[in-house]
Amino acid sequence: MKRASGRAGRMRQRQTGVLVFITPIILLLIVMFGVLMLDGARLYSMRQAMQSEVNAAATAAADSVQTCGGLLGSVATMHDRAVTAAKAQGFDGNPDDLAVQSGLLEGDKDNNLQFRAAPYDQSNAVLVSYHRNVPISMLLPKTFLGGVDLHVNAAVRKEAIATISAAGSTATVNGGLLGPLLGAVLGQGDAYSLDPTSLESLQNTTIRLGQLLKQLKLNKVADLLPLSGADLASALRDIASSEGATGVAGLLDNLFNTLSQGNNTIQISDVLDVVDSAVVPSESQFPLYDVVISLVLNAAKSQSGPGGFLSVPLNISNLDLGPIASIQNIGLKLYVGEPPTVAIGPARKGSDERWKTRFYAPDISMQLDVKAKLLGLDLGLIKLTLGELDIPLAVSVGGGHGALVGVDCARGASNDAQLQLEVHREVVHLVTGTIDSVTGQANLQGLDVKLGSLKILPDCNIPIVCNITNALKIDPAIRLQAELDALPPPSVDRIIDIVPHYPLYCSAEAGCATKNGGDPGESEELDGLDLSLKITHLYVLGADLENLVQPITDGLQPILNGIISSVAQGVINPLLEALGVGLSGLSVQVSNVDQSNIQLLENVPLADGN
Repeated sequence: MKRASGRAGRMRQRQTGVLVFITPIILLLIVMFGVLMLDGARLYSMRQAMQSEVNAAATAAADSVQTCGGLLGSVATMHDRAVTAAKAQGFDGNPDDLAVQSGLLEGDKDNNLQFRAAPYDQSNAVLVSYHRNVPISMLLPKTFLGGVDLHVNAAVRKEAIATISAAGSTATVNGGLLGPLLGAVLGQGDAYSLDPTSLESLQNTTIRLGQLLKQLKLNKVADLLPLSGADLASALRDIASSEGATGVAGLLDNLFNTLSQGNNTIQISDVLDVVDSAVVPSESQFPLYDVVISLVLNAAKSQSGPGGFLSVPLNISNLDLGPIASIQNIGLKLYVGEPPTVAIGPARKGSDERWKTRFYAPDISMQLDVKAKLLGLDLGLIKLTLGELDIPLAVSVGGGHGALVGVDCARGASNDAQLQLEVHREVVHLVTGTIDSVTGQANLQGLDVKLGSLKILPDCNIPIVCNITNALKIDPAIRLQAELDALPPPSVDRIIDIVPHYPLYCSAEAGCATKNGGDPGESEELDGLDLSLKITHLYVLGADLENLVQPITDGLQPILNGIISSVAQGVINPLLEALGVGLSGLSVQVSNVDQSNIQLLENVPLADGN
């Protein structure tokens, strides 16, 4: 029994010795694991703090990306904003530790968002990256456990999507020649007209992109654009009908019938130029008037007859020249080079260095054949005509175009955005001559004026008497050839037009705001239009009398000035203004700005090459 007891004692002594040796090690391991757990929590907390700092930095820097920073934005401005916001969030490192990069937040082939670096003027997003190498443990030396790299980033996309057009909605359209133009396109002649209520409704109505998608039973803008112009007219007709605009619905129904005939190839993308359709908000609005004008001019171009012209019927009863002269007839042919577009998109460039959101005014020309008579004497049996004028007028507009080059986004307590538009406008060229059916340019030609004609019994119906009176007809055969250049040769104006304080809020009753801008043109008034008359030859009985040119010029100048000014004010300018490119300038309208396309992504993947 004593032997067994001795063995148990020795075993207890050995176990006690092992515990004395192992216990400190276990306690040390417990302490070390506790320290590592605390260090892990510290590293996690540190990384979360770094993430909060870059989130704040990226959000602030996004106010200065190309699509939101206005004309004064830059990468340097983005970096300054990023550092300021990060410091407010607790950042205490070197400003250079925050890497700020401009670029694009876009979908990859699987439609997952990624960041792709791009030059500042192509950016709609900013990426802020923050890298730190810190000790793994705060208690143990770095040489023992080493350090760990903490890397975080955040990308923020912020862009305003604007709707811009230059098709006529900003002009004061009082009917004018819009009805005859619509009648010519719709095949209803000069009897076609819009009543004032319908015209006002047409001008003041905007359509939401979401409305159009819903009407066409589509989910994406990308599916909308390939549809036909007839589909667009049909959908807009139904929307107008549902809103009680019956007059506008009738016009759109006529347009639908016209666009549905034949092999019409007009597509919605010919009218609505939607940039990056996947990110265009469905609440974006566009003006109904400008869409209708674009459809009409697209149809006019497709219907053009020989020489590329569309004949437009005119009623000249409103042209009064007083006792000086009278206009007998005016023939008008319209040449459509390029129809206008409504542009929806952001203020940034594409990879081709061209602005993404570009809008176009109509590139049109008009050819007019004006027949007029100067002051005459009609005594029944004897009729004296002092002059007959056949004036071929050519008006080359050349259109105009522009781009959205900057948006200073609303921020803070402000709900207004400021837009910058770059506008290029061709100066209207008005000459005596014809329109080149290939280029649409005005070709200067001579003006043929016949002076002096005496007829006896001009309207006789008795053959024998008519033969005698024709023998007594006196025609001195005085003719002159002249060239008339009414406005300067074509040139291009470039201006930056600022649309300040565009309110982003759209009310349910009044809709969205409409802001007008553009190029004011050469002059606001057509009165006193400066006509440069150059008489090249004066013929009497076939002889060229150069010495008499100046007196004839002095006498004919005010008469021609009155005729051309009357045609310009009564025919040319009303039609051009209805289409957005009057002699007094180029009209541009901003009908919607949407700033809701804002996204923040943490630790966003980078596109290949970043």
